[in-house]
Amino acid sequence: MYTDELLVDIKSRFLNWNDLVDSANEKRMMDYIIVQTMWTSAFCLLRGGRMEENELKAIVNMSALAPLYDDFFDKKDMPGQKIQKLVNTPFDYEAKSDLELLFLEFSKNVHRNVKNISFCLENALRVFNVQNESKRLATDPSLTRKEVKEIAFEKGASTLVFMGNMLNEPLTISEEIMMNESGGVAQFLDDIFDLWEDSFANRKTLSHPISDIAILEKEFLEKVSLFKKSLNDSGFKKGNIKAFYFPLAFIIGATRVCLEGYKKLQAKSNNIFNVKEYSRKEVVCDMEDNSVRWRAFRLSEF
Repeated sequence: MYTDELLVDIKSRFLNWNDLVDSANEKRMMDYIIVQTMWTSAFCLLRGGRMEENELKAIVNMSALAPLYDDFFDKKDMPGQKIQKLVNTPFDYEAKSDLELLFLEFSKNVHRNVKNISFCLENALRVFNVQNESKRLATDPSLTRKEVKEIAFEKGASTLVFMGNMLNEPLTISEEIMMNESGGVAQFLDDIFDLWEDSFANRKTLSHPISDIAILEKEFLEKVSLFKKSLNDSGFKKGNIKAFYFPLAFIIGATRVCLEGYKKLQAKSNNIFNVKEYSRKEVVCDMEDNSVRWRAFRLSEF
């Protein structure tokens, strides 16, 4: 498997890997790789084909650098111009730290495997702009729920459009519209699973702060319904739509399992959800647990 080969190779060249990427961040990295590769592979099935080898490598490397990219904004407060250089000109940039050097390894692999890298980088600018805007989620307590949703949905939409345009055949106008609409679902998935980390970073997201998980679940399922409707109205062949939605249904099912866990925690605390009253083990949904995977499958809707 390419992901395994990549990480073995990278770890062999970074003997201080555990200092650069702790266990929590390594799990985030693997989660990004699994979800984003699955999403892109499913989109290829929607088109009636399969991912090419270079497309897979590009998506895996982009997914691997994603948590580092997030941390450059959220934790390192790295200047935007520097982040853009790491993304846009990895072969010319001189790393100032091992963490930057690690990021460059993944960034170089993206450049090597994307067919139209200049067009890809145009799309990366949209991701950069909303990522920069999303810093307000951790610094501006006056943000309303409506403003949080606007930033979050743009973040999800820009990411999926960017991923779609990493493929050998860029998105059509109708495909881009569909990717924009599905971005809300993608961001819900991300924010629900990252609730623990976001709460202790005091970052506003689609799932934090929240005191009633039933409201969060309702908003999430409404967004999924809108996405499914847009998909069924998209004009793609019905068989391709089913092939596309099948793997995504499992991810959505996993998110519902995560929400079930949150509802159980809420029931234990006077029916008011307060993430800081619970332990990390209680909050974080372990997708390596076979019982969790089975419940996710049962909650999948095809």
